[in-house]
Amino acid sequence: MEQEITVMFADVRNYTALAERMPLAELRHSLNVMFSAASDILVRNDALVDKFMGDAVMALFNAPIPNPKHRETAMRAAIGLLEAVKGLKLPFAIGIGLNTGVAITGNVGGGDVTDYTAMGDTVNVAARLSGLASGGEILAGVTTCEGLLDGLPRQYGHEVVRLQVKGKDEAVMAYRIYPLETSGAS
Repeated sequence: MEQEITVMFADVRNYTALAERMPLAELRHSLNVMFSAASDILVRNDALVDKFMGDAVMALFNAPIPNPKHRETAMRAAIGLLEAVKGLKLPFAIGIGLNTGVAITGNVGGGDVTDYTAMGDTVNVAARLSGLASGGEILAGVTTCEGLLDGLPRQYGHEVVRLQVKGKDEAVMAYRIYPLETSGAS
């Protein structure tokens, strides 16, 4: 089914370097702490936790359960997740990509194995934005942010950025949302 959704990808920064220098059991524990916090925050904000992929989580807002305020709940969840990871004092930071647009949602797979997910350009751009986000910041598509930026917590700033993303001929306009006390650098 085609529908407008907001997609979130949250991804650990510098994971490869962490995996080289940290004991793997400790890294797995830290990831599970982050995934547990992410699951709680996402579910509280009416998201479907689509999947965990190595060091990342993908979530859908407005699918499969309708949510007319999916952009707002996605932004609230993204900020909540940044705050949670910071508060948990994990040995890593995360970057988050948010994007809103039309996607195909539904079960995919074959035989006895199917998975509810979303596919399309909206999803691809959200994943690319996540990959470009520095630790502790959100890169969100312009449509996601319409009417939301004035409601950001005071400790967050924002700026418009023009990004070249893999697979797109034209640059993508997005908002970089970052904590003011660290200027979003990682």
